[in-house]
Amino acid sequence: MDAEKVVHTGGCHCKSVRWKVVAPSSVVAWDCNCSTCYMRANTHFIVPADNFELLGDSEKFLTTYTFATHTAKHTFCKICGITSFYHPRSNPDGVAVTFRCVDPGTLTHVEIRHFDGKNWDSAYNQTGISSFSKMPEMDAEKVVHTGGCHCKSVRWKVVASASVIAWDCNCSNCYMRANTHFVVPAVNFELLGDSGKFLTTYTFGTHTAKHTFCKICGITSFYHPRSNPDGIAVTFKCVDPGTLTHVEIRHADGKNWERAVIETGIASYSKVQK
Repeated sequence: MDAEKVVHTGGCHCKSVRWKVVAPSSVVAWDCNCSTCYMRANTHFIVPADNFELLGDSEKFLTTYTFATHTAKHTFCKICGITSFYHPRSNPDGVAVTFRCVDPGTLTHVEIRHFDGKNWDSAYNQTGISSFSKMPEMDAEKVVHTGGCHCKSVRWKVVASASVIAWDCNCSNCYMRANTHFVVPAVNFELLGDSGKFLTTYTFGTHTAKHTFCKICGITSFYHPRSNPDGIAVTFKCVDPGTLTHVEIRHADGKNWERAVIETGIASYSKVQK
């Protein structure tokens, strides 16, 4: 989603090392407990290496430490000792940027996730961290998913990535439905056949969200979310097997809806990529 990206600047404490990085204003940062990251406390977000640029003569103020496999390159400033970025073992094609070293004003939200560096191989496989240094391929990554309700009266198709982010919302309604969902632009979703006649809708509160469900089996296989009036929320468990390769589940604090919309950036998920 290139439209969401901004240019961040930052560097070390003494300002001998300066850089700029292209990344979203809302980032996922990794808090690693491996022996060196635990001491450095350099909680970091990862970007493709092409999105990172050292400025001026910063290079001459840098030195590098390696250990164990010597794959990760832990760079730090020779003058003040700060690790403002490094080259992580998990992402040889990327750069790990210490979020606390970004200049104020461009980072709007930082979601901190745990990376179990003490059990590196299992953490690497479970977190999907390697994907964070990949340049987005946009439409090349999209596939056609089909799905629907349990009785198959409601059927649909949706164009989305094979790997999706699904939202687990704790609002009073979603908590009961447990319809953890990924969001797509409305133009990417199509009801099939005569599915419309089997649907009914429930609203509450602001009556903005349209909670559709099948009249026959009661399943909410999709709905129109308040957070994304230009989108559709698709229940990932209702997608037919075979096309979803990975589902990353994130928490949406629907009990504090306004704040959650701002902090998660969920509104962007229904925007058509250009």
